[in-house]
Amino acid sequence: MHSRATNLVRTINDPSAEGRIDQAILWITLGALFMIPLIFSFFEIVAVFNELKVVVLHLTAALIAILWLWQIVLHRLDARSTTGNEVHWDLMNWAGRNPARWALIAASIWVFAQLASTLLSPLPIISFFGGDEARSGYNLYDNLSMAIIFLSIALRFRTRRKLELLAYTLVLTGTIAAAYGIAQHFGWDPIGNNAGRTRIIASFGNTLNFGGYMVMSIPATLAIAAKRTDRKWIWLAAIVCALSLQIAGIWVSGGRGPYVAATVSIITFFAISLLITTSKETLRSAAVLVAASIASAIIVSLPSAQGNIGLERAISIGSQFNSNTTSTNIEGGLAGRFNIWGSSLKLASSWDLPNEEPVANRVLRPLFGLGPDMYIYSFPLVGNPQTSLALVDHAHNYELQVLVESGFVGFLGFMAMSGLLTVAILAIVFRMRKARAGLDGYGILLLALMPAMIGKLIEMQTGVGRISDLAMNFALFGAAVGVYELVNTHLTINESEQTAANSPEPSSVNLSASNQTALATVFVAAAVVTAVSLSIFVSWDLRRLSASRTLALGYDHPMQVEKARVWADVQERAPERESFTFTLFEQYLEVAKQQHALGNTGEALRLLNVGRDMLLEYEQRDPLELDTQIGLAKSATVLMEWGHDEYAQELADRSIKLADLNPAYPTILGTSATALTSVGLHELAIEYADMAIATEATTQPWSKAWYAKGRALIELDRDDEAIVALTTATKKQPGAEGALLSHQLLAQLYLERGDDELHKLHTELGGGKITFFE
Repeated sequence: MHSRATNLVRTINDPSAEGRIDQAILWITLGALFMIPLIFSFFEIVAVFNELKVVVLHLTAALIAILWLWQIVLHRLDARSTTGNEVHWDLMNWAGRNPARWALIAASIWVFAQLASTLLSPLPIISFFGGDEARSGYNLYDNLSMAIIFLSIALRFRTRRKLELLAYTLVLTGTIAAAYGIAQHFGWDPIGNNAGRTRIIASFGNTLNFGGYMVMSIPATLAIAAKRTDRKWIWLAAIVCALSLQIAGIWVSGGRGPYVAATVSIITFFAISLLITTSKETLRSAAVLVAASIASAIIVSLPSAQGNIGLERAISIGSQFNSNTTSTNIEGGLAGRFNIWGSSLKLASSWDLPNEEPVANRVLRPLFGLGPDMYIYSFPLVGNPQTSLALVDHAHNYELQVLVESGFVGFLGFMAMSGLLTVAILAIVFRMRKARAGLDGYGILLLALMPAMIGKLIEMQTGVGRISDLAMNFALFGAAVGVYELVNTHLTINESEQTAANSPEPSSVNLSASNQTALATVFVAAAVVTAVSLSIFVSWDLRRLSASRTLALGYDHPMQVEKARVWADVQERAPERESFTFTLFEQYLEVAKQQHALGNTGEALRLLNVGRDMLLEYEQRDPLELDTQIGLAKSATVLMEWGHDEYAQELADRSIKLADLNPAYPTILGTSATALTSVGLHELAIEYADMAIATEATTQPWSKAWYAKGRALIELDRDDEAIVALTTATKKQPGAEGALLSHQLLAQLYLERGDDELHKLHTELGGGKITFFE
């Protein structure tokens, strides 16, 4: 113990520049992994809940990459005065029969696929930066940042002390997040205002991300209970307390996927423990788990307004396999996921995109996919009909998401990486069993980090990872490499197997360069990465963060003029933030309608055009974003209602575009049909209305579609067919807007036919209030 402490002090106090950079990268990496799961917009620091997580990830990844490259430059400079300073690297001899190193090669293939996929993306700017800040973890910027975290752990955490610090970071963050989540469960959350939720989110944006993080932290916490300390009972009490909070936390999160994954991670923990240590040590760990489970049971049994949500969700796991619904609506549980998975597999065979593309790109789609963050735009093209506008931005299966967005190259890279890491873990487990090393520090590291990785891989089969849990997930992938290399070296030395070997014959995949060439190459790379990383961070992250902070400060300002000024300032600084832009547009649209109703037509037109111009600017960046397209169609509709017939063609074009890009959403089909018949495209209106009507067997009745069809039939002088369609609309959804409008048209038709009784009846019914919203 004293020797390890002395070595740590020497490392920390290393006066060399390389030593200081080593320490900086170590603590930046651990700092990122500590902050990302815990930091969020507490006390409404910024306007977006997860924004600080994203900024921390990008900043720390940039710093790691910059410091790492300049450290290599310094090393090459120092090597100038030494002999034999040429650089030699042979891929095949380096990888050899080492599964962890082959996993690194597979990971590089995965990253390459993401780069190629971004270049081929129909919207490269969206694929690089992402479209919506709420769906983090899948654009190239996020993925490259997490890849740097992965490499930092894999290549630099090669000592017991560093990997122990990683395990402690996982345990500490898991315990803090669990304690916070339990407080939310019992109605206390003064910093995030998320108390009273049926399923807690803690410091995460989603309950599944919180549950996924507990899947990783529970086995890590259980493992460090075996660590030898001077104050054993105090240590055990602290660990039992932390573990009980985490078990209670995942229980009240109510995630069925995390329940199953946590069970797998615990089973994996005890399976490895039985293989590498004694039954006595394994029983001690079991006793710690039992004690923590009893304590967690006491916690969750305390009175709460949310009740025992965990028990209800756990009991329902079995019923998830017996769903016989005919609905195609995407709902929670396995039925909803089967729905999404089926549509995702269609995408992986058809590679549908919402716009035309060159033949060369089309040919490469199976290899490199649709592009990062493009899933949300292609899903409506193949998805089953949905009653609501339930946008699906994730396949709810990580491998499927990789396959769709990065193609078969990315999919094979990821599968090879995760498979090889699993093989590396098994190889080390059986080697430790053969060596009969017992539960030493290396065994504790294996138990702390590897079951966590296995459990998380299971959770990813049904979860929707975000950077809040994916960052640690990537770190565990890197830890698998680090643990394999560390333990393998340790066992080799102990077994006296390290002997001087003859230099292997060079393979066909080898690189050689003089130190001067290597220095020049690395120097250029360091300079470019430094300039590009800092430029992107300042121009993208800091600019958006500043706008978000301004909005958070002025969002609830009591003076309307000041509030409007804040919104205008934010929009000017960050016009590409769709959530800000669309919210502001909706306010402009509402006020414009109010002004028009008061007779201020000039002011109403000005306000509407201000909001419309914002959406037009955003459309230049992302012409596929659904809210933007709906907003622009709304503005064209309102302008037409105000007598500006010059917008008829725009309304027609936008309605056709909305319908063609979103056939999975009957509500959009019905709305588009209504708009098209208002501009004279009656046959096309009937076509879209029939598409919406055809989904009624698996969604709901669509009175708006029946109304649009009936209106178009009237315009085509097919009154008898129109009466049938309009009457159907009134019966399908009485009280819906489409039903009321249909009554009004029927009243006109019967008036023209001289049927006063039916005219009066439908006039009266058509004057009612809307009681059902499609």
